[in-house]
Amino acid sequence: MSFTWFNILFMEIEYIGEHLMWGYAGRFALFVAFFSAIFAAVAFYMASSAGRIDFRQWRCWARRSFKLHSLMVIIASFVLMYMLLNRFYEYRYVWIHMENDLSLGYKIASFWAGQEGSMLFWALMQVVFGLLIIRYERRWESPVMTIFSISQVFMISMLLGLRFGSIQIGLNPFLLMRLSPENIGSEFFQNPAYLSFITDGNGLNPLLRNFWMMSHPPVTFIGYAAVLVPFCFAIAGLWQRKYHDWIKPALPWTILGVFFLGAGILLGGVWAYESLTFGGFWAWDPIENASLVPWLVLVAALHLMLISKRKKHSYGPTFLFTILSFVLVIYATYLTRSGVLSETSVHSFGSDGMGLHILTYIFAFLMLGVVLLIRNMKHLPSKSNEDVFKREFWLFVASLVLVLSAFQIVFSTSIPVINKFFGTSLAPPVDVVAYYNNWQLPFAVVMALMIGFTHFIRWGKNDLRRFFVSISFSAGLSLATGLAFVFFYGISGLAYILMLFASLFALFSSLDIMFRFRNYLPGYGAVVSHLGMALMLLAILLTFSKKETISQNTSGYMLGNNFSETENLLLIKGEILPMGEYHVTYVGRQFDGERFHYQVDFLKKNKDGEFYKAFSAFPTVLLNERMGNVYEPFAKVFPFRDVFTYVTFADLSEISDDEAFTLIEEMRIAVNDTLHFNNNHLIFKEIITNADEVDTDIDDVHVTAVLELHTHFGQVYAVEPTMIVRNGRVFFDDAGVRELDLQFRFARVTDEPFTIELEVYEEQPEFIIVKTVLFPLINLLWLSIIVLMVGLWLSFMERRRAARSQPVKN
Repeated sequence: MSFTWFNILFMEIEYIGEHLMWGYAGRFALFVAFFSAIFAAVAFYMASSAGRIDFRQWRCWARRSFKLHSLMVIIASFVLMYMLLNRFYEYRYVWIHMENDLSLGYKIASFWAGQEGSMLFWALMQVVFGLLIIRYERRWESPVMTIFSISQVFMISMLLGLRFGSIQIGLNPFLLMRLSPENIGSEFFQNPAYLSFITDGNGLNPLLRNFWMMSHPPVTFIGYAAVLVPFCFAIAGLWQRKYHDWIKPALPWTILGVFFLGAGILLGGVWAYESLTFGGFWAWDPIENASLVPWLVLVAALHLMLISKRKKHSYGPTFLFTILSFVLVIYATYLTRSGVLSETSVHSFGSDGMGLHILTYIFAFLMLGVVLLIRNMKHLPSKSNEDVFKREFWLFVASLVLVLSAFQIVFSTSIPVINKFFGTSLAPPVDVVAYYNNWQLPFAVVMALMIGFTHFIRWGKNDLRRFFVSISFSAGLSLATGLAFVFFYGISGLAYILMLFASLFALFSSLDIMFRFRNYLPGYGAVVSHLGMALMLLAILLTFSKKETISQNTSGYMLGNNFSETENLLLIKGEILPMGEYHVTYVGRQFDGERFHYQVDFLKKNKDGEFYKAFSAFPTVLLNERMGNVYEPFAKVFPFRDVFTYVTFADLSEISDDEAFTLIEEMRIAVNDTLHFNNNHLIFKEIITNADEVDTDIDDVHVTAVLELHTHFGQVYAVEPTMIVRNGRVFFDDAGVRELDLQFRFARVTDEPFTIELEVYEEQPEFIIVKTVLFPLINLLWLSIIVLMVGLWLSFMERRRAARSQPVKN
């Protein structure tokens, strides 16, 4: 560290054009943010003791310190964004993620494209939530913000970029290129004017050059920040021994965490469907799983909070799952940023030394929660004789099912981590999608059934006869509709049929409780959320159980081992081939300097047997030599299905007319000779020249070889290639046989009389290989996402109003 600061402050070389002030400002802001977060944590801790006569003074200092911390994080974020927008390529982070031709949206998105920027954005979002807690949660402010400030200490420490020997503390987003470890000692950076030679940046990863890059990551980080709030409330509840009072103010924040983290996950699914060749909405990618797990655990914690708030028991699991939800968020960060999944996930950042730092963060917060929970366990109220026919019992069971589902996912996803730390050799699943689908299907069935019947079970005692009467309408409707889907839609297999009935039951019971029993509803938020989840489970079943790949290879050409013949189709430009209920033809491509845009027309026949265009698909390939090309799909949206097409192979070179033909034969042939090639034979009839003509220009001589091509089918083609000698230069007027994709060139005259050298070229047709999948009823999935998000937001508003109307006494 001292060497670095010495070179910055007392540099021997005066570099030209560097914007050092901005780097100093950002770095200074991060150091002030780090120390002010430490002071805020100490001051909030001191203010948490109501027995102290000076707790108000400590709280005042704590607020000021956290606001200073917030200001510094905002300044650091502004500086990094300013550097990116102005392309200060002397800074490593800017050079790696920025380039000249990026649009404004992608320039902004480059802020969170890398490790340092995404961590800074996450810290910024936590700052926002911390300020909201100070503004709205005055009664719980001090203990909650103590934990919150400690979290910020860890977050900002990941951005300090300090090194003590072999120990590195964080990554520096304001590191100069010439001071990065890989560049120190480079002769290039010894040049005072080195910056004038850096005309462009490395550029944004092509996988990230998509509209959803501007929404999915920031929403996910907002969700990560939101999950910290209920964690802090739970720790504060244990610390202050207020095992019940923390739940009511924490509920709206918990729902907000479920909302934003769920929205981030779902936006990632939409991104995968529309922009990546996952071939679907969800691929069980390890990082997808890592984000899903804390969401499932937080949903379980939310339901347990409702039990504890209303019935004043089950506090142990409520605390445990609330604590684990945020610990699993940090664990998801570890999986993404430690490089442990770099071989198995497209999301992984790769290894950069941050793994140990994040593990320290995980261990500290996990130990904090576990130790406090164990110390307080004997003081937690409990209820030993639980009647099974009560709403609270089944909500508890549903929460356990969610956690078991999350445990299965996190265990399988963590196999590389287990192997790394314990030296084991557990094998990860080969067919990842089938593996997780088979494991998670029973959990989905149980959850859907519980959503369905818990709507009709009340808190406290219930009448069994009344319960069965209440569910009979929804159950009967589900059974009838399910049988219709089985017979007319073709759902088969016991597991799928069970999921069909369960999801329909959850759907109809949600609608039933909303309309028939609406007078019993305290609020619509929970029921609308359940309706959205039921729709989602139904849509997943109907869409992906009947997903059909229609692009079987009917071209007659072998695709090789890298492409499945039953899922890929080779299309030669201009040819028409059958594909499912359609015929398809490859029309051509255009290049805009960044992407190849391909046009594939889907055709149908009218009553006269003539083809007409049903629609066109426009898959693209984004070129990037440094980081690899990205094959982007195209989905043709219909009311009841999508036709999803993407290119699996294409020649991405610029093809000119001269390059469209390949030399396949060189032959020497004399007049009256016959030569054989490709089951054809070629007869050389005579040589014609204009040299004997009276008005012939001696500087423009044409020599034509008159040949006949006889195919093995009996066709005869006249072939007359000409060699032109003009002003001492040789030109060729080739003769083509279009029907056979052949072209002949009179290459040269030999030293033998009446003998020439002939070259035969074959046209190489332009082609692509495509994959097309039908997704039936996919729009039902998008509708379910909207309904789920609306329900969660309604729940948040309802719980927020309840929390503000009846504040908890301190």
